[in-house]
Amino acid sequence: MDPALREHLRRLDLDLLMAGHADPVPADWGRSARSDGYNRFYLILDGVGSITSDGVEYQPRPGQLYFLPAGSALGFSASRERPLRKYWAHFTATVGEHDLATLVTLPRVVEVAELPAVQEMFVRLLAAGKGAAQVTGPLRQRAILMELTAYLVEHAPLGSLRPLSEGPGRILEYIDAHLDEVLTVGRLAEVFHYNPTYFITYFAQLFGVSPNQYIRQLRVERVKQALIHSELRIEEIAGTVGWEASYLSRVFRQVTSLTPTQYRALHRAS
Repeated sequence: MDPALREHLRRLDLDLLMAGHADPVPADWGRSARSDGYNRFYLILDGVGSITSDGVEYQPRPGQLYFLPAGSALGFSASRERPLRKYWAHFTATVGEHDLATLVTLPRVVEVAELPAVQEMFVRLLAAGKGAAQVTGPLRQRAILMELTAYLVEHAPLGSLRPLSEGPGRILEYIDAHLDEVLTVGRLAEVFHYNPTYFITYFAQLFGVSPNQYIRQLRVERVKQALIHSELRIEEIAGTVGWEASYLSRVFRQVTSLTPTQYRALHRAS
């Protein structure tokens, strides 16, 4: 997966606005194309209708999951003789201050091979927040929306899942490829032809952390993986992430409250 795409999805925040089970949709369900400020999920169960998104017309079929992003020109209609039956959810999807749809492109529709499992997600989504679960409802709703989004991403057709700009992805790829070297804001800004001050702001807007914070987090994660999955000595691992062994140990303990040796022993034992 593209590094920028992975980072956007890692920082994704979802919030349910409303959801329901149309069994079937109302007789007057339909409209001409216009934009909304929220995203939609439709899980088609049965019926005949039409969905148009940004000028592309889809003929819904049972077992399809639709993602209709905020800001897209959306129109829809249903047959009066055999109206659509579906689950639906309206929700916001943001990464920092940005709508997800302005950062990445996701598939508008995927074929659901495990219809009962995905249908059960919607059942849980509707049940969340009712009765004794009112206090934890928003948390459960957000978690289920994450499940649905993960399903969409995991079953995205080839080429339908990508960042809208290649720039952020190239920055993260460069960092990943040069993690064993000295990586300063000045160097990154020069490589990508930015003013250093602007580069810090631009990076933070995209990824929610400063370049130095991201590099530090990535190095710590790389160290964790090496401790668990390799036999490299601490000095060798430090070299792969551009740190001295003593500095690695100090930073690692600050982040995990464990020394690298303790972390390796704990995870090897488990």
